[in-house]
Order: sequence, then C-alpha cells, then structure tokens
Amino acid sequence: MLKNTNTSRRLGAIDGMVLSGSLKATRKRRNWSLWILACLIASVSTWSMLCSWLYLNADVTDDGAPDLKARQPRNVANQIDRGVSKEKPHSTIAKKVLNSEIYNPPAATLEHRRLITYNRHGGRLNNQIIQFIGAIQHAKILKRRLVVPDEKVAVEWTGLLDDSFHIWNLTTLKQAYDIDWESGLEVNKDKARKDGFVLNVPKQCVLNQFQLMDLLIGGPSHWMEWDRKCPDILNLGQELPLCSPKHSFCGDSEAISEARNIYSHLRLSSYMQSLLPPTQPLAVHSRRAGEGGYDWEICIDPTKRVCQEHVREDEWNKYCNERTVRGNCAIWADLSYAIKDERFWKEKEKEYRFNLASDGTHDWSIDYSGQFVMANSTSWLQHMEEVAQQRIQEGETLQSLGNSFFLRDRLKNQKGQNPLLSRAIGIMFQLSSTILEMFSLVNSDYFVGGFYSTFSLNVCYLRGLDRVMNSNMCWMLLHPDTEKAIPPPVEHAINIPIDDNAEETMPPALMSDVEHAFVTSDDGKFFVIDRYRFMFRRPNDRGKIPTFISVLGQGVVPMTIEKLSNGEDRIHANFTCSMGNQMETKASIYILGKDEDSPVEDNPDTLFIVCYELKYDPDVTIQPPLSLQSQDGSFSLRIGSNLVRARNVPRLSHGSSIKTWGLLHCLLPSSRKIDPDWLLKYLRHHKSLGVQSHVHIYNVDWHSPQIQSILNDYRGEKFISRHDWSTRAKSRSSAANNFTNNLARSAAKMDCMLRSRGVDSYALFSEIDEFMDGSDFPTQLKYCEDNFLDRCPLDVSVAPPNLIEGNFHLTSVSEIQKKKRECVNIKNLTLPPWTLIT
Repeated sequence: MLKNTNTSRRLGAIDGMVLSGSLKATRKRRNWSLWILACLIASVSTWSMLCSWLYLNADVTDDGAPDLKARQPRNVANQIDRGVSKEKPHSTIAKKVLNSEIYNPPAATLEHRRLITYNRHGGRLNNQIIQFIGAIQHAKILKRRLVVPDEKVAVEWTGLLDDSFHIWNLTTLKQAYDIDWESGLEVNKDKARKDGFVLNVPKQCVLNQFQLMDLLIGGPSHWMEWDRKCPDILNLGQELPLCSPKHSFCGDSEAISEARNIYSHLRLSSYMQSLLPPTQPLAVHSRRAGEGGYDWEICIDPTKRVCQEHVREDEWNKYCNERTVRGNCAIWADLSYAIKDERFWKEKEKEYRFNLASDGTHDWSIDYSGQFVMANSTSWLQHMEEVAQQRIQEGETLQSLGNSFFLRDRLKNQKGQNPLLSRAIGIMFQLSSTILEMFSLVNSDYFVGGFYSTFSLNVCYLRGLDRVMNSNMCWMLLHPDTEKAIPPPVEHAINIPIDDNAEETMPPALMSDVEHAFVTSDDGKFFVIDRYRFMFRRPNDRGKIPTFISVLGQGVVPMTIEKLSNGEDRIHANFTCSMGNQMETKASIYILGKDEDSPVEDNPDTLFIVCYELKYDPDVTIQPPLSLQSQDGSFSLRIGSNLVRARNVPRLSHGSSIKTWGLLHCLLPSSRKIDPDWLLKYLRHHKSLGVQSHVHIYNVDWHSPQIQSILNDYRGEKFISRHDWSTRAKSRSSAANNFTNNLARSAAKMDCMLRSRGVDSYALFSEIDEFMDGSDFPTQLKYCEDNFLDRCPLDVSVAPPNLIEGNFHLTSVSEIQKKKRECVNIKNLTLPPWTLIT
C-alpha cells in the first residue's frame, strides 16, 4: 500500500518532467483514457438533462408516453390527434391510456383555486355558444372550475345567465359540469369580494390565440406547466376555441368528443319548445355572402378553405368547386338547383316544403311563398311582456328578470312604459328568432347549410354524429375518428356533378354580387326594390347625424296630392310604416319622377318612401320586417330582407382615414346587346383613368359566358359590383316584368348612391356607351373635390351604337359625340338624397 501511495505521489509530482520512454507512453495512455471517461460522463449527464427537459416539454401520445419529436411551435394543422390508431400485431396492442387518466392535478385550495374563464368574443349568439362550449370543454379537460363571464353588451346576450326569461333548460348541464354562474356577474361583485372570488387574472395567465390553439393538444406535461404558472386562474382569452381543420374544436379525439357531449345538454325550455314550427323533411340555412355587405368573398373564400381542409384533395373537384361553394353561400338563390339529393327530387318546385332559417338576408316570400315554414318568436315576446307585468304587480323591479349586467342595464327605468320591455325588444327578437330557427333545423330530417357558418356548425353539433350524413355539410365538419371526412354517396349529396368532367352552367342568380328584396305589394301595383338605412341631417337636427329607414320602389301607392297656394304640391301618404313593436308610424313620399332618357314611354314613377319615426336598433344584425299598410288593408306589403346601408361607416370629415372612392360609377340598367370586347375595353379604360373608382353594374340579361368571364375578373379586382335585375335572376321575384326593361333607371341611381352615401366623394350616373376623356376627367373631378361642389359637370364621349354591339370598328373620330354628365356630391350628408338623382 505504501508503494502504491508513493507511486501516486510520484505520479502527482511529474507534471512538467521529462519521463523515460515506457513510462511516458503509459502515462499518455492513462491521460487519454481519463479524458475519454470524463467526456463520456459529461455526455451522459447532458443527455440525461436533455431527456428530462424533453419529457417536461414534449407532446404526449395517445398511450401516455411523451412524444420526443423536435419541439417546434405546435402546428395545429399537423398535430391534432384524431384518435386514429395505427394497425399493430395483435400481441402488441395495449390499452389506450387517456389523457384524463394520466393528468391528475392537485385539488383546489383557497390559494390555488384552479379556476378558468374567458373574455367574450365580439360575435353574436352562435359565436357566443361556441366559445361557451369550448370553455366548458377546456375546464373539463384541465380539471378546473369554469367561471362564466358576465354579458356586458347586446352581442353577448345568449340568455344563458338569465333563467327568468324561460329560454334554456340547463338542468343537466349544471349537473354534469363544474360551472360557477355567479362570480363573473357584475351584480354579484360585492359578494364575490366577500367570498374571495375576485377575478384578477395575471397578465401571463391570459392566453393569446396561438396559446389557446396550443393548449389542449399539448397534453398532460404541457398542462402541468400552466398549473405551475397559473395555479389560481387561467383566462382562455377572447378567440373562438376552434382549431385546424377549420371549424373543428381543439384537442385530441377525447377532447373533441367532450365538446360533442356538452352540446347534448343544450336544451330549450318547454315553453320555447312549444313554439318550434312543425318538422319538415328538409331544412335550409340561408347564408348569403356575409352580413350586410353582400361581399361574395367573405363567404366563398373561407368556405373553400374549410372544404379543402376536410376533404381529400382528389375529391376537391366535386365538393370544393366554385358552383358548389357558391350554392352553399347563396342556397336560397335557386332551390330547385340546390336540392340534388334524390330523396327530395320533385316534379314541381311547389311540392318542396322546408323549414327555413334565413339570417335576415333575403325575403323568401316572393320566391317560395307557402313552401317554407319559419319559427315565430312573437308568442315568446308576448309571454315575456306578461311576465314583466306580473313582476311589477307583485312589487318587484323589472331588473329582477335579468342577472347579466347588459340586461339589467337595459331594463332600468322602464316603469310606466308600454311595452315594459321596449328597450330590450330588439335584441330579444333577434335572440329568440335565431334560437328557434336553429332548433327547427336541428329537428329536420335533412339539413342544407353553409360550411363557413358558426350557425350551421352549431346545428350540426346539436344534431349529433348519428345524423351527419343527413346533411350537405355536417359530414364534412364532424369526423372525429378520421383525419379527412368520408363523403356520402354522390346521389345523396348537394350540388355535386356526377360526371367528374361535367361542366354545369352557373345559374344566373349565382352571378349577382348584390341581393335585393324585390317584393310586390298585395294589390300588385307597387314593386319594391329594397329597404335602406341612410343618414341625413335635416335643417333642425342637432348633434349626431340621424339614421333613417326608407323603401325604394316603383308603381302606385295610396296617397293624396294637395295643391298649395304657391303652386307646389304636398304629398300625403295614406299608409303607415311598422317594424317590430314600432306600429303605424308616419310615412313620407318623395317622387323621383320618370327617367327622361328612358326609351320606354310608360315608365312608372319611382318612389322613395321614408319612415322618419322608425328607430334603427344598432345592437341587432337582423332587424324586424318592415310593413307598409293602409288603414283599410287594401294596400300592404312586408319586407324581411336585410337593410341596405353604405358599405362603410359614413365619413364625417374629409380628413378621415377611411379608404374612399373618388368616383362611384353607377352604370344604369340596359337590356341592349353589347359586345364582350366593348365591355372589356370600357372597364379597362375607366380603371386606367387615374381616379380611385368603383363601378356598380345594373345589368339586364348580360349572361353570356364571355361577358360573365369579364365581370368575374373585374369583380375579383374589387373594381365592380354586379346587380342582376333580369327576369332570369330569380324565379318569381321580378313580378313586374317591365321593371327589367329599362324602367329601373331612377331606382338604380338611388340604390347606387345610397350604398356609398357619406363614404365616397362623387357619383356619376351614365350609360354603357358613355366613357370619360382620359386627359381632362381627373382634373375636372379634382377641381370639384377641392371646391366642395355639390354638382360637378364632366365631359363624356358617346360611342355609336354599332360599335357597342360589335358590328363594325370605329373608323373616324367624328363618329364619337360629346356631351355633359353631372356628378353629384354623395359625401355631403346635409343634402337630401332624393334631390341628387334628378
């Protein structure tokens, strides 16, 4: 031992000495071995630490083992587990361990309450329901208690918090899930502070959109990270809890199944169930092109993306083609075209009968009168008025009807008013109508709807997995056990070409970008173009510019014309305007007159009817139907379409940042035949003038493939909007056939101007054969803008008829005529709109 010790000492002292050959070689080998051993120990330690880190940060597979793939930012589209197990030898198949079995966090304490909440999304009822379902889903998976946030504004009201309104029966939902319905309410804030339930959420515990999509697919190790970071309360943020593929709830197959289970607990009260319309074999959800703006791309582009994410690429030509997508965005346009399921083939359209949820975008009565059934919430509104009266008689306040801050605020100071619920009636009408329409679609045998619609998504989930094939789109959205949807048989599908190579003609109704009401009065004498919301400051108005509701149409209405002493005429309307609970208010008539340029001699008067006393409710998307009716009932009509409004918030000053057009070009309707080459040159010329402009084309019978191709291209560039006012556009809407034959010119002027009034600078009403001079036109228009002129005279050139029709080419400049056209200032909201189109 001593020798070894001395040797050790010698070896420790030889640093820097010159050794003999054999000892030197031995020492080198020993040093090399020690260095390798040290490296090996360091490598093992590093690998151990790396594995530990990966385990804590890895996704978890279905069997509970960590997935040690490179941890990139989680790509939801690639990592969502749909629960599809890979085939393995029978001997190696093990029981699948669910995340709910792996994840067992500690129980809640006073310091670590394990709460979860969310900030309400800006969308209305259907978005609110989806966010609510997703919040319960997250609370269940993460084993936390959900605190439901208060409803603060009209768009957030679902009635879920207000049991006194007899809308929902949530008994089983409250039994099945751990939900706190009170702590988030403003009315209970004092109680909340006393009980220690103040929801002060740390900033790092409020999830952004990417963290929300990442949460459920992260697995137990990921959830433990959030438990350590936010043991008290976690806020899911304000995004909808939908992940890829589009319109799918987040998480693996277990989490998605939980979302479906929650829907089974959303039930209506017995009173609301009694108001559901009779179940029909077919139900239709009318989805035009986006709320209010009639922008096709708002619906078409997302619908195509939804379709392509859920369907195999080799099936895109059948299920994601333009005709199918457009049909789902405008399912109302031609019902006989939309229904292709053999189970619903009928010899005559009149034999179709269906439940309808219209979203307020189209008045179906003119096209399908007597064929559809719609939910009617009138009885519920009357019932709630009786409940309110009873509360007052029993000495309670009207506010006791509501729990949410929004509704209690709406019911303040209502005593003595008739009806009592007047301040809340608009949102109550929309809420009840939407809910009843939704459940009428749920009950039907077959459901036709749009892919890109949270309304349709809710209906599909409420219908359940066992009914996914009884729809043109539920099977596409609900497929929890497969990565892609399994298509139904082609003969039981909607809008699917049976022959892969078949090229079907696009129906004319699907070529129009702008929807109009087109309603005829009961006596057949008055034809309505649409109803409008417009702004105008009258001489005695002060403060904010008022919003008014109007009707544009042609024909004869009951009125009396009084001759005044100064020779002027005073028009008295012998009928009234009603909308919702606003009954029999005064109507005012402005005669726009006959269009002098119209070649038709019997052109009827165009009338602009303003219902000054009707109040527009900005809290609701779907306004109640507007009715015009005389006292004796001889004249009446009802308009249920969405109100047309300017395409943007009216610009109140010239320095506003809202993008505007310098010129709104209103191309008046014409039934003349035009050459596609002329239309192409016409649009190309006006697009190159150097003025920010947009063209509204009121085309009649311009349905040739060549013309539609040109219009599609310029529509895609946002340069034109197409209004198809032909008899082909809708099956029975053009009841007044002469309306489409050059008689709608004054109406087109008013319609065009109202769609941009207060937004764009000037409107020009012109013909297809008139074009602006490229050199002088921008200068003339700029002069008018700089001097704020109400009317701006411009030079235009008129091409000869044969050139427009494509019969010969222009041979001489002398064939081009010159004339003056007046642009009108549509930005100035102090000018009455009916004075601008003469």
